[in-house]
Amino acid sequence: MENHALELVDFDFDRDMDDVLAMWKEVGWCDEERTEPFVREFFQANDGRSVVARLNGRAESVAHRSLGSIKYGADRELSAGAITAVTTSRIGRRLRGASRLTARSVATLGGEGCAIALLGMFEQGFYDRFGFGVGPYEHVVRVSPGSLRVPCEYRTPERFDFENHSEELYEAVVRRHRGHGGLLIGGERAARTIVMLDQQSSVYGYRTDGVLSHWIAVEHQGEHGPDNVIAWAYETPAQCLELLRLCQEWSDQTDVIRFTEPVWLQAQDFIDAPGTNRRRTHGSKASVSTEAFAWWQIRILDLAACVRPMVAVEDPFDVVVDLSDPIGSHLVDSGYDGSWEPLTGLWRLSFSESHSAERLPDGSEAADLTTSVNALSRWWLGVLPASALAAVGQMDGDPAIFERLDLLTAHLPRPQPGWDF
Repeated sequence: MENHALELVDFDFDRDMDDVLAMWKEVGWCDEERTEPFVREFFQANDGRSVVARLNGRAESVAHRSLGSIKYGADRELSAGAITAVTTSRIGRRLRGASRLTARSVATLGGEGCAIALLGMFEQGFYDRFGFGVGPYEHVVRVSPGSLRVPCEYRTPERFDFENHSEELYEAVVRRHRGHGGLLIGGERAARTIVMLDQQSSVYGYRTDGVLSHWIAVEHQGEHGPDNVIAWAYETPAQCLELLRLCQEWSDQTDVIRFTEPVWLQAQDFIDAPGTNRRRTHGSKASVSTEAFAWWQIRILDLAACVRPMVAVEDPFDVVVDLSDPIGSHLVDSGYDGSWEPLTGLWRLSFSESHSAERLPDGSEAADLTTSVNALSRWWLGVLPASALAAVGQMDGDPAIFERLDLLTAHLPRPQPGWDF
């Protein structure tokens, strides 16, 4: 069927929700009656920030977006938006519905004032066409609770749930420790649905001076696990260790617990005989390991807003950048009619005690650097230095330029959102 048969429109809850539910069940995202209310709330909670592609009177593709903020460096906060779900039904494939909805959603986030956009990728490469660059590796730890040796005392936690303690739990999410790249996205109802969509999850936590300060949500898979930490929030490293100490106490029943390692921590410091246990359990359901995998991507939407919070430099310099942004062709026939424009073109980036980005007329100056918004976004966030991106062909210019750009991001720790999206 031709692409023009698709009607791309804003999501309407009453009209489209049943179609979206059918779509989610079809692709395996919603396979039990219990999860339906939370899928409905997931779409109802984001203030209509979804778009659908309709075919013959039914929604066959949907893109869901959410607003929030991201921490840059030690203390700067930037507006951020995330593409939080892109789904296409079995009969909606090959119609470019998902591509056009994604492009439209990204552009809309730019129009809504977001400095950057993020998304989780189902496979590397697909979202590159919209200007996204791959984030860093996340370290996923699978460990036997019995081999943990967390250096803190055990305290009995309280039990919580998002049915009765949603406001308290989300307030802890807002206050949680967020380092560079730390994300706050979607609001209380969105956080609730992310946890509640997991079918066998429990929430345990602790209060400090009467206030819920740190909690952990765990998905249970059978009597002996593996258990999966789907979310946690804590204000201090000591509180994180207390949550891991809680997991240690489950060793008499749970064979394996899985969690994403915080960027400031090396969990192997607290694991007894990690090499022996990895070899002994290799290939079994209870295997233990530490794996690295990149699952999220980022792109700059507002270049001026992104360069402003970068570290000051004593020796001022300018870089003229010939920037490509592949999203433009995917906005054609997307229905987007807002003011945000792709970043393709010539830009002057000026770095000193304060920084700026200025769009220049095409051909007005010779470029010092040629790159894509994909690669520039990775450099800006500190995923890879400019010199490394140049080495793999994602940037082209004088090596002296890369040395100066590297100094702007060398102090940044590995970025980590710290929250699923």
